[in-house]
Amino acid sequence: MDYAFDFARVWEYRWVFGRSILLTVEISLLSIMLGTAIGVLVGGIRAIDKPSAWVWPLWALSTFYVYLQLAIPALVLLVWMYYCLPLLGIGLSSYWTAVIALGINLSPFAAEIFRSSLRNMPRGELQAARAMGYTEWQTLVHFTLPQFLRNSVPPLMGQYYTTVKMSSLASVIGVFEIINTAQEVINSTYKTLEVYTAVALCYALIVIPFALLAKRYEDRVFVERT
Repeated sequence: MDYAFDFARVWEYRWVFGRSILLTVEISLLSIMLGTAIGVLVGGIRAIDKPSAWVWPLWALSTFYVYLQLAIPALVLLVWMYYCLPLLGIGLSSYWTAVIALGINLSPFAAEIFRSSLRNMPRGELQAARAMGYTEWQTLVHFTLPQFLRNSVPPLMGQYYTTVKMSSLASVIGVFEIINTAQEVINSTYKTLEVYTAVALCYALIVIPFALLAKRYEDRVFVERT
């Protein structure tokens, strides 16, 4: 196949792609914040070993929520929310529908990571801290939170990468993130291969910094442990 790439036409739309990158980052970060917040709440409830009678309904509801959301594909949730919520009297823009849907999609994965981290906390270390005279607050700050973050952050980063890439699904409901912008540029330039090459580079510009931050954090944790 003899094809001569011509990126000059695509370069003319660099500012358009720049705006779409910023929009993608906005959607991704808001979704990550929402999904993490829900995950902390749900994961904390699910981590209770033997819920009491009044906590059990919350534990059961959290468990049902996790398995339900794990079963629903992100695209299905996104489209359902966009078309069905207005029928229920809830009017959301396509932007906020994407944020909430992607946040909900992330939340069960975050919840399971947090639940596992809480369940695997070194009980002996915490008991030793209390025996040495640390208060509950000091134990939380100096022992519980550092251990929790060491266990949670590396697997969470993998889910965050996925959420960034899933932001491309917002194009199906009219959000002008990278994919929708790319389609508009293709319609104007007819340079499909060049445009999708530019799309790949746009996502690399977003995801690689996340990966570098995660690697730096993991290296720091490894040094602290050794």
